[in-house]
Amino acid sequence: MADTDAFDELEHWLANMAADLAPPRRVALARKVGQVLRKLNAARVAANLTPEGLPMAPRKAKPPRKTKAARPRLRQRQKSARMFKRIELARNMTVKPSTEGVSLGFTPRVRDTAAIHHFGLVAPVDPRIPRSIAVRYPERPLLGFSAADRDMIMAEVMEWLAK
Repeated sequence: MADTDAFDELEHWLANMAADLAPPRRVALARKVGQVLRKLNAARVAANLTPEGLPMAPRKAKPPRKTKAARPRLRQRQKSARMFKRIELARNMTVKPSTEGVSLGFTPRVRDTAAIHHFGLVAPVDPRIPRSIAVRYPERPLLGFSAADRDMIMAEVMEWLAK
């Protein structure tokens, strides 16, 4: 209990220190925090983990395909269950720093796909095909931060303020 109280005091002190900075320095600090958040979230998305560290809902298994001879194979290899190969890329995650804070989001290219999975929305399986069937996707939180992320951000802020 005492550790969290001390940590909250430290966080409050760091917030006051950051508030005393000039606006350009606050933006630079927000950019640094955003870069750390982007790195942590990208690693989690690549590992198919939610911000809390729990595994994401897995993909539905595809039915086994038949070979050219219309016979099932003895043992088919299933592709990697890894999802969001483009969403996890740093170039598809945007960091927008300001004097008030920082926001982390996605580029327009992957924003719709990310929103569908993050919130568990209903969407067509392939939006390029007219009248494609609509499916409710399971909720797979992509962005957020955990207690470990908070510790990492605090360490980065302290290191940055020490410069």
